[in-house]
Amino acid sequence: MGRPSKREALLRAAAAIVRRDGADALTLDAVAEESGVSKGGLLYHFDSKEALVKGLVEAMVDGFDASLASDDASAGAFSRAYLQATAHTDEESLALSSALLAAAAIAPDSVEPLRERYRQWNKRLRDDGIDEVVAMIVRLAADGLWLADLLGLEPPKPKLRRKIVERLAAMAREREAASE
Repeated sequence: MGRPSKREALLRAAAAIVRRDGADALTLDAVAEESGVSKGGLLYHFDSKEALVKGLVEAMVDGFDASLASDDASAGAFSRAYLQATAHTDEESLALSSALLAAAAIAPDSVEPLRERYRQWNKRLRDDGIDEVVAMIVRLAADGLWLADLLGLEPPKPKLRRKIVERLAAMAREREAASE
């Protein structure tokens, strides 16, 4: 993999600041310093803090969306892909996800691309060939794992986490509608 572009480096620096120091610490000066890019270079790519935050949200959404790509066309495949993509966390993905905290605090409208993508993902979940309730349980549980990781809300230890993900994936393989 090649060197990241200046834009990507700026987004990574901004995400690192938010993850490490919180949304209040996200300033154009701090991003320029963290990335080693002049403030003029930063302004070339992002003309305001709001534009930077919007870029962070778009990068997070696009990266997550790319991780959902799969050749699997079986029932529940999208639910399982969503689960796997959400359950996989590392410091870089959590740093980028921290952009949501900044976005909500700094520029609430910048979260709209995420809302729009969730509408698309939810449609795909509803059309995934499994019971819609099961698909939503898998999605909401996966989102809960992600949020626990992001905010340090006592995420499950690796062994338990693996069992949870396996159980959710098994649910997403079941074709029969749940009895009511």
